[in-house]
Amino acid sequence: MTVTEVLVIACGLAIGYWLVSVFVPHARERRDEGPDAMTGQRTTIDIGQPAWHEVLGIAPDADRDAIHAAYRRRLAQYHPDKVATLAPEIRALAERRAMELDVAYDRALMQLHDRGH
Repeated sequence: MTVTEVLVIACGLAIGYWLVSVFVPHARERRDEGPDAMTGQRTTIDIGQPAWHEVLGIAPDADRDAIHAAYRRRLAQYHPDKVATLAPEIRALAERRAMELDVAYDRALMQLHDRGH
């Protein structure tokens, strides 16, 4: 392999790395324009994470019973006992989806608590 070939490969890798870093979206920290903007506090927003009501498949103004029923219904689809005999990739996907459901359920309950329900 000549020096020219090594340089071409290195340049190709560097350009490829740059293209991926530019075009692949990342979750970024955004400054909230609400009341916290005056105090200088920063609020992080995870852009890649869907809203809790989208994950659970219910309306954002759902009550506690609807949230609980949706969580149990969705979690039953991804329960470890149901996917135990499937491929490892599917089990990993089911575990990740179950964790997303847990986070969405916790966020829903926190929002209900904040609303005073």
